[in-house]
Amino acid sequence: MSTLIKYVSVIKKCKLFEDIEEKEIFEILKDYQIESYEKDETIRFRNDPCTEVLILIEGETLGLFINEDGKVIQVDHMFAPKTLATAVIFSSNPKFPVDVVTVKPSKILKIPKEKFVRKMMTNEKLLRNYLQLVSDTFVFITDRFYEITLKNLVQKICSYLYELHKAQNSTTVIMNMSKEELAREFGVTRPALSRVFIELEKAGVIEIEGKSIKIKKFKYVKDYALFF
Repeated sequence: MSTLIKYVSVIKKCKLFEDIEEKEIFEILKDYQIESYEKDETIRFRNDPCTEVLILIEGETLGLFINEDGKVIQVDHMFAPKTLATAVIFSSNPKFPVDVVTVKPSKILKIPKEKFVRKMMTNEKLLRNYLQLVSDTFVFITDRFYEITLKNLVQKICSYLYELHKAQNSTTVIMNMSKEELAREFGVTRPALSRVFIELEKAGVIEIEGKSIKIKKFKYVKDYALFF
């Protein structure tokens, strides 16, 4: 309990315990355990079972998705205090969706899932806070997915334009594919492709006239093209 007293001021700032009295927090967390990790350690790997409520009470972590080709996508950057894997713990197959890796020495407070459920059933504030966290997480993930998908498409388009530049030795290039063909090549819909072209033009990166594209911000295109 003495260790918990040390961290209670931090825990109270966690959204999960918003508007919950200190004495209630001690009651909710009485079966807690704390894990300590050094910098660059993996707290949980993707597909590890998620059977406990985990709260980052000290430090800083990243949620990383690493695909089979070794490409790393940063899904989230988490600072204490923060509840981890909120949206998956009560799923039918609760597993961590990403690797959770420390940025600096960190501590995790963990509570057994079943004991936490019983606490939520007797504490309406805790239940409401948890449901709000799940909803907020869903919104964050959908926004992040859109951002990552859009960014990847921008990189694909910039890579395409950069290759055309090298082949044609000019910053005004002629597309050798229709947008429909390019959309199939990139595995996206034609409207999604067109939207990114429009956004790049609005940002002053390119200027489009039919199949002719003038690269106005060459460094932008090159940087995105060579991002990986």
